[in-house]
Amino acid sequence: MIPPWQGWDEAVFRLLHLAWRHPDLDPFFRFLTSPGAVMVPLALILVGALRMRGRRGLIGSLVLALTITVADQTSAKFLKPVFHRARPSVTLPDSQPLFGRRGSYSFPSVHATNAFAAALVLDAIFPGGRAAFLTVAGLISYSRIYVGDHWPSDVLAGALLGALIGWLGRLVYRRASARFAPVRRDAGTPSAGP
Repeated sequence: MIPPWQGWDEAVFRLLHLAWRHPDLDPFFRFLTSPGAVMVPLALILVGALRMRGRRGLIGSLVLALTITVADQTSAKFLKPVFHRARPSVTLPDSQPLFGRRGSYSFPSVHATNAFAAALVLDAIFPGGRAAFLTVAGLISYSRIYVGDHWPSDVLAGALLGALIGWLGRLVYRRASARFAPVRRDAGTPSAGP
């Protein structure tokens, strides 16, 4: 399927993927797209941080896993087969994909969907981390264009879809936490001295 904004997509893709690409940045953006063996230590750090949150961390783990599953399956298994959009590496002969030409569908970006969904739920679990979570999600999303796997509109659609699913995940987390792990506030007042 070729969308009406294809000309814009091609121009922005060529700018981000070809004109702004630099060999010194290739390893960084390859890592953001596919962290490989580093994913295990990162997952262990996240599990440890969630455990430190006690019951709220357990609820957060479940909601985060559910949110990412919904985001992943919605984008990969439902929307990609509906839109049948070819990747830039298949469409543009001048593309230089860092992971080779991929024949799977392009729209929307699953990485962007999952990253933004996770970022919004993590922000609810770890208040104060919003800037960091959204920055990482944005960099992961940008990496998909940089490495040549996605059109800019794929990434934008994935980010918006992920934000919507992540927002729903936040609601579930907050309601479940309020019900099953309420924050206990000290009801008493300090006693006055003699």
